[in-house]
Formats: sequence, C-alpha cells, structure tokens
Amino acid sequence: MEVITSNKGGQKLCFGGYMYVVHKRCANNIRWRCNKYTSLKCIQGMKVRARDTLAKPIQIYAEAVQQLPNSTRAVLPTEDAIKRTLRNHKGAKFPDPQSLQELLIEGDWRTTGEPNNERFLLHDNGPNSDERVIIFATDGCLVHLANSTAWFVDGNFSLAPNLFLQLYVVRVKIQGLFVTCAYSLLQRKTQTSYEIMLRALVSSCEERNLFPDPLSINMDFERAAIQAFQAVFGDHITIRGCFYHLCQSTQRKLQELGLQRRYREDEDFSNFCGMLDGLAFLPLEDVARGMEFLRQNIPEGAEDLVEYFDATYVSGTNRRVGNVNDDNVRIRNVPPVFPPPCWNVHNTTLQDDERTNNHTEGWNHRFSTLVGQNHPTVWVLIQKMRQELSTDETKVQQRQIGRQMPKKKKPAYVVMQARLKLLCEEYRDGVRNLVDFLNAVSHNIRF
Repeated sequence: MEVITSNKGGQKLCFGGYMYVVHKRCANNIRWRCNKYTSLKCIQGMKVRARDTLAKPIQIYAEAVQQLPNSTRAVLPTEDAIKRTLRNHKGAKFPDPQSLQELLIEGDWRTTGEPNNERFLLHDNGPNSDERVIIFATDGCLVHLANSTAWFVDGNFSLAPNLFLQLYVVRVKIQGLFVTCAYSLLQRKTQTSYEIMLRALVSSCEERNLFPDPLSINMDFERAAIQAFQAVFGDHITIRGCFYHLCQSTQRKLQELGLQRRYREDEDFSNFCGMLDGLAFLPLEDVARGMEFLRQNIPEGAEDLVEYFDATYVSGTNRRVGNVNDDNVRIRNVPPVFPPPCWNVHNTTLQDDERTNNHTEGWNHRFSTLVGQNHPTVWVLIQKMRQELSTDETKVQQRQIGRQMPKKKKPAYVVMQARLKLLCEEYRDGVRNLVDFLNAVSHNIRF
C-alpha cells in the first residue's frame, strides 16, 4: 500500500493494483474511493438507459459524457466499447425473434402493464398460422368500437416489427375526440388477413355482449380491405375512401404521364384536373353525367388521364367477349376498381362529416414519434401501445368531465368546408348547373 501525490497536489492510495482517491476525511480516518467510481457509475447509468429506453447508443453516450468532468472522461473505456456494451444490453431487454414460430407473447406482455395489468392481448391465431394476426385491445376499447357507427382505419408499414407487414389500427370518434381502439399486427396484406382481424374483433365483442354494427368505414383505397369489411359487415356499409388520397392518385397519374409541369403552368389544364377530382362532390346519381361532360371536353394531351380516372373510379372498362367465328362477339363492362359510392363526398360535405382520413394519418405521425424508430421489436411496440392507450384513456376521462375539448380545426379548413358546403347546397337547390359547379369546386380543392 502506498500513498502518492497527484498532479494537482491531492493524495492517492495505491493498493492491490487499484488506485483510490480521498472521498471523505473523518476525525480518526480517511475514507477512500476507487478513482473509477464516477466513470463506473456513469457506465451503469448508460446501461440502465439502454435497457429501459429507445435512445440509440450514440445518443446515450454523448449525453452521458457531457455531464462528466475531464478527469472521469479520461478513464472511460473507448466510445466503441461502450456503444457495443449498450447494444448488448438493449438486445437483452428486447429480444427480437428470428421467426414467427419463435414469437410467443406471454406473461405481462399480454397485459396493459402496471398499475392495472388489464388484459391487452385480444387475439393471436398462433405461431403456425400462414397469415399471423395479433390484435391488442382492452375491454373498454371494445365498448367504444361497439358504440361507434363510424370507424376510421389505416395501416402503417414503417411501424410494423420486422416479421410483420403492417400495423393496422381501428379508430373511432368519441365526443369529438379520436381514439385508437384496436392495434393489429398483420403478416400479410390480403383479404383473408383483414377478415381474420375483423371476425376476431366481432367475436370478441359478442363474447362480452357487445354487437358492433359500423355504418361507415373511412379508409384508403385498398381493394382487399374494402372487400373484407363488406364480407364481414355486409354490403350495406358505406365505404368512404379518403378524398385526399383520391386527389393524390390523380397527381401520381399526372406524374406518370409526364404532365406535372403542364399542371403547374397551364391554368386551364390544372382547372380541368381539379374538375375530375371535383366529381366527388356531385350527388351520386350525377357523377356519370359529370364524367360524360369531362369526356366531351378533354384538353389535348389529357386523354390517358381521363381514361384512367373513368376506368378506375367511374365507368370501368369495356372488353370484347365471345367467339368471332360464331358471330357471337359481345361487349362486357368490367366495373371500376373503386366505384363512385366509395369516394363520393356530396352528402358527407352537406353533413359536415369527415371527407378525409387525415386525422388518422396525423395520428400515425404522432405515434411514430412516440415509438421513435422504424420497425421496432414487438416488445418495444407493445410498450408504446400501452403508453398510447393510457393517453387515450386520459383524454376520454377528461372529456367526460368537461376538461378535454375537441381539437379545433384550422381556420383555412373551416373556410374551405364552408365554401364547399355552400356549393353543394347551391347545386342541390338548382342555383348552379353542373358545369359551373365543377368549375367552382375545382378552384377550391386544387393543391
């Protein structure tokens, strides 16, 4: 054992191959502490943060060393060594299964966690399923689903764990507030997968004497999902394709056809494209007549755009069938992929209902920020879904006692809605004819 003098004039104790510094001087003795105490404590803190948070190793390291004095920084292990240690601790806390056969959700992972430990895992069709579907929803969420006549659904691909294709959510509106009632991990994007999900939700509700009967489904233009909802709930439900996505579809076609520059620079051409999307605001029975008017007034170079829109959303396509040799050739109409009832917003606008699913997409962005990474492990996602569930429950409880108010819409949206509603009323009442109506709508919806 040897006491030496440090460069700064302090005392250090060498003993057993370790170096100690003065921690505290008492009346009869001196208390010594390992000179690496602070650095080891710092490393332990980094390990805890790596295990319990989603922060990346480089973030944890940078924030930790910022708080250390220079003397402690000097004795830390190298940055690469520390980051490697942190990655190991993160993996130990959130093991990522290598196959769906390895994925078993058990114990506390099936619940909402502390303090309530309420059941959260609602359905899992098992590791041997060809189309794995895992659903998370509490009993309270099922009550909200059963009480709501309008469902808002959307899929998120970036938030799906690596073994799944998408995270699919079902949201409803409660006293002006939107909340998420079901989170589903889907291995595939097929009608079968969607039906498995929906039938599991319905049967789980029925087991609790709840009987969901949504009248409208607000969603993207996805044929497999539309057919699944109709198969489970019946053809009577109204499928409301997001109007914003209808406009996006037109924009993508313009880009594909190389017409975007003309759209930006040619006012008449741009207005015509807006009239195509504006067909959605006509009464359902007048959409075909509006399409016929546009067909008769196609600007030069827009033929392919109109053909695409008409075939996909309005009239469908005609094809020859039969045998030419037998003089038995006929023309058969193939219905549009997304017929007008899927995207018409005339009544929706008159009733001040939701024309778009943008609030759900806004929630996707918010939840993505909460998760903090793309393709998280199942365990990380469950933790974040638990947190989001608590946030939604808090909003609903505050709304019930009058403390939480529905989010106000942006003034620009309120003004646009008032204009479009007035136009729909004027057309309904015969104040505007079809051509004037489409022209006016176009000037209000172009992006």
